[in-house]
Amino acid sequence: MLQEESPKVRIDPIPIALSAITGALMIAVLWWLGRVWWCKLSDRAIYVNEAWNSSHTSQHLFDPYTFTHVLHGVLFFWLTGILFAKLVIEWRFLIAIIVEAAWEVLENTNFIIEKYRENTASLDYFGDSISNSIGDLIACALGFWVAVKFGWWRSLVFFFLTELVLLWWIRDSLLLNIVMLIYPLDGIKQWQMAPLP
Repeated sequence: MLQEESPKVRIDPIPIALSAITGALMIAVLWWLGRVWWCKLSDRAIYVNEAWNSSHTSQHLFDPYTFTHVLHGVLFFWLTGILFAKLVIEWRFLIAIIVEAAWEVLENTNFIIEKYRENTASLDYFGDSISNSIGDLIACALGFWVAVKFGWWRSLVFFFLTELVLLWWIRDSLLLNIVMLIYPLDGIKQWQMAPLP
């Protein structure tokens, strides 16, 4: 008796290609907005471990806030699963990339930069470099596919464990960042600005 071959998984290349084009458009818009390509201090490090009041934060490819963008990908996996349940995963991925790229552009407008400076402990924040926005888009994509691999419940555990680690490590997280941007609380801002032990 012949053994039946397992069905081949077909990946639709169109949404994947459109995701790459979305990334390229994001880069073009950020360049048009006058964002710098890399850290103004000419530090060539790919990753910096600085989160607060540093001229290096958001200027390199990756930094501690990269992990919040991984969580963006997890959130987009959940939201597209609810709102676009009938779409195949590659098209849901494209939606996630479009939303993340749009956020990266919006985040680097003067309005949002000033909101961060006024409402959070990021007093010296002056926007992301283009390379940091690229890193954030990559992190979001990674988070989306991690959530695909983990599924709903394990990705929920992953999400909250990452939030807890970020709160302990840098006194910030995705959820706290959203709260402070929308409804800033002085007590949280003071806690974030206090020296680490």
